[in-house]
Amino acid sequence: MIDVNDILKNDAVKGVLDQFGVTEEQAKSVAGTAVDSIKNKFQKDPKQMSSLLSENENTDADNAMAKEVEDDFLDGLIKKVGLPENVADQIKGALPGIMNTVTSKLSADGQNNEGGIAGMLGNITEMFDGDDNDSAGDVKKSSGGIGGLIGKFFGK
Repeated sequence: MIDVNDILKNDAVKGVLDQFGVTEEQAKSVAGTAVDSIKNKFQKDPKQMSSLLSENENTDADNAMAKEVEDDFLDGLIKKVGLPENVADQIKGALPGIMNTVTSKLSADGQNNEGGIAGMLGNITEMFDGDDNDSAGDVKKSSGGIGGLIGKFFGK
């Protein structure tokens, strides 16, 4: 199971956030913004994000996607988290550590593929909304089938 705390325990991520005096609440927002950036780009191009998050050496296309994720992350740090641009520009250095945490967890669990990434991103995003309700306000339910399998993968 991976959660925001796994991301925030990554030494590279923690080092960058500590260096700039990011509070625990801000750190969770930073991690959430990073996940949103990764998820948005995954939805745009799942095959390319899967390639980027794989343990294979990055291609030129992977590097272009990484730049898009970084730009989206920086924009989110400024607009969503409310960090000044100069601080956000420095904190974006935490993104590789966040992506490495995701990649390592996927690989360790044998899920480093589009399905595994999609499940992980959906699950992580659910953890950031802070309640047991879905977007329609209904209480979230455990699902069977593949959703149940993904739930077991993440310990839900």
